[in-house]
Amino acid sequence: MTAEILEQEWKPKASLTLITIAVMLATFVEVLNTSIANVALKYIAGSFSISNDESLWIVTIFLIACSVLLPATDWCCSVFGRKRFFLFCIALFGVSAAVCGIAPNFEVMIAGRIFQGLGGGCLIPLSQAILLESYPKHEQAKAMAIFSSGITIAPIIGPIVGGWLTTNLSWNYVFFISLPFCIAAFIMVAMFIEDPPYIKNAVASKFDCIGMLFLIVWIACFQVMVDNGQKNGWFDSPYIMKLGIVSLIAFILLVWWELRCKNPLLDLKIFKNWNFTFGTIILTILFGVAYGTIAILPQFLQNLMGYDSYLSGLAAGPMGFGSVMAVMFTAATLKTFGLRTQTVIGLITFSVGCLMFSGLNLNIAFGNVTIPNIIVGFGLTTVIIPCTTLLYGMVSKQEMTNASSVQNLIKNVGCAVGTSSVGFLVSSYSQIYQSYLVDRMTMLSIPFNNAVSSMSAKFVQMGVDISTATGMAQGKIYGQLIQQSTLCAFMNAYRTYAVLVLVLIPLVFLLKRFNPKEEN
Repeated sequence: MTAEILEQEWKPKASLTLITIAVMLATFVEVLNTSIANVALKYIAGSFSISNDESLWIVTIFLIACSVLLPATDWCCSVFGRKRFFLFCIALFGVSAAVCGIAPNFEVMIAGRIFQGLGGGCLIPLSQAILLESYPKHEQAKAMAIFSSGITIAPIIGPIVGGWLTTNLSWNYVFFISLPFCIAAFIMVAMFIEDPPYIKNAVASKFDCIGMLFLIVWIACFQVMVDNGQKNGWFDSPYIMKLGIVSLIAFILLVWWELRCKNPLLDLKIFKNWNFTFGTIILTILFGVAYGTIAILPQFLQNLMGYDSYLSGLAAGPMGFGSVMAVMFTAATLKTFGLRTQTVIGLITFSVGCLMFSGLNLNIAFGNVTIPNIIVGFGLTTVIIPCTTLLYGMVSKQEMTNASSVQNLIKNVGCAVGTSSVGFLVSSYSQIYQSYLVDRMTMLSIPFNNAVSSMSAKFVQMGVDISTATGMAQGKIYGQLIQQSTLCAFMNAYRTYAVLVLVLIPLVFLLKRFNPKEEN
């Protein structure tokens, strides 16, 4: 029996509901851990007597480790079997989370995060591949709706849960909360997931050690560069410049080697698939922008509005409600609009949400961020579901694990860039607006002189001499200038994100139409 016949005839024995719950438990807990520890970093730093900069390695090293083993997912499945490898990754992730929770010092914490990342990095491509293989072609949009809900909602509620656990219990529970999910996922995967014939019959090729070396160097240097670029002045710093050069060289060598290697770690020939290529570009940029918006809102609320970490995390919660609405919308309108039209609707909606954020000011109430958040969450999920369906619609089941690994690796890079873009955009725009406003704070400016005189008079009435009162007034006005320039910077960053999303619309029409029923 040929591989093509096996691919068409094989169906999982367990119900799709049980398979979906099993893999989504693993996916949810992995994505949750990309953001849940962020709000606890200063508490962990205090426990281990380390600086805030050093505590950032808890996040950085996890993201690096997640990306390192991810490209080897396909090879590991062919050697150990996908089900066994999936179970191993869940177990490694759970045990490592427990180690992080009981870590007696910073060194043990870092070691635990490394192994947690190695185990967690493969969970998403494995879950995605299993879902796409288990569901028939005409129901893959439904599978991606469920999958998209998990990967969208988890990073949103991560800061909320992390903030509550840290405030009411301790930072240790930020890691312990993963254990129930891992235990449940391990049991359900062991009971309901099975390897299809083309996985069981797969013959393991020689491991691409050189490709793995280039990959590790590229990912490690790139992640450290984007995490530390802002505070070091980006490429004005020799340290960041060296990391950038090494990362670029390693990336070029990786692509060159993988294209000529007989048994590559990453089969880049998948990019010959038109839908996969442009779908990956769209989702990578979209996720980069999404992670940027998720990161920028807490900074705005904490730095300018005075919110604590829990409230700023809670403010992002409505985005999850928007995602749930999007799942229902895409399911109800698929026959009416089609996948490409749904993707365009999602991009426009996401952009509108960003533009609404760009109109906020310092007099807003907590509820003012609710509607834009719902719209952004709705738009994000409305793009992910149809675009992912188009992306994988013409990928064969034998190529699914490799395709999912490649796509998620590139998406992780986009998320890293998107998160780091927040500091760069806010800092750059803030400097521009400061320069613009300072030019108007001169003795030749009548409004400025009137403001100084008015404030000085109030300080004089409080018993301050006129010279000191004038200096205090000027200092207070300058503080307002910094606040307003920072506000303008945040708003301009949202406008930049809105434009980036709109630019993606022409790429959608480069995706080939896909009719799932015809492919089934």
